[in-house]
Amino acid sequence: MSGDILRLDNGALSIELSRFGGSILSGSYHGVPILRPTRTEGLASQRHGTEASFPFVPFGNRLEGNAFTLSDHRFALAPNAGDPCYLHGDGWLAAWEVISQSETAACLRYQHGSVGPSPYAYDALQHFSIIGDRLTVTLSVTNRSAFALPMGLGHHPFFPKTAGTRLTAKADRFWTERAGHLPDQSGPIPGDLDFAGGNQIPPHWLNNAYEGWDGQAVIEWPEHDLCLEIEAEPPLRHFMLYTPEDADFFCFEPMTHLPNGHHLPGFGGLAVLQSGQSLVGTMTLTPRLISEGR
Repeated sequence: MSGDILRLDNGALSIELSRFGGSILSGSYHGVPILRPTRTEGLASQRHGTEASFPFVPFGNRLEGNAFTLSDHRFALAPNAGDPCYLHGDGWLAAWEVISQSETAACLRYQHGSVGPSPYAYDALQHFSIIGDRLTVTLSVTNRSAFALPMGLGHHPFFPKTAGTRLTAKADRFWTERAGHLPDQSGPIPGDLDFAGGNQIPPHWLNNAYEGWDGQAVIEWPEHDLCLEIEAEPPLRHFMLYTPEDADFFCFEPMTHLPNGHHLPGFGGLAVLQSGQSLVGTMTLTPRLISEGR
């Protein structure tokens, strides 16, 4: 196996990582996928965004107009991924350094220097650890710029979507989508898109932000007698829910902030980090058999 691909395995839970994009290429529990495996041959770097999961750093989703203002200073960024908007940060498009690796744990680091026109310079770390049936992923970012900047973190996992897939996740507010795949207005959560009591993922297009998440979610695949419990510590208190029409996957994306947060009140949950300050978020994925919980 290439040195660019790292495998963590304890006999029950198996995770495959890639240096490229600091991404997860696959994840399975007793041989059953809990993440949609990467569909490209070779390394995920051949086609970014097809991984089983990739990190958001120094923030996630789109930046409208590729610019923002902070303390009367205007900052600009360049489109980075074929989208008109700067998308998902830098980490998912870059090579990460392997700091450490064992059979059940790994640490990856990405250091980003300021490259014009972007003002962002930062260090990012990801710690992956399998203990029992639980995968823990801790992602952090440290501002290395000479001035304060709004920063955020998140994850973009792709989950299998079967006919019986159900999601349970409680949130307070829902954001509609407008042109350019940007958030529009916030309001009450529509009934068919309210997952507080468990609901099936709809077959139609879905690309919406939820805020006021309690940090708990469960995905059920009854066809496989399998479920996945997701727990996220503060400040991961938002999520995006994305699925194309009639797709065999969906994305449940824990985030510290709302998409396009640079243009929302309070920066949409983005943390304004002074030079040298850090932001840390931890997410755990715990698969189990549904029948075991009965």
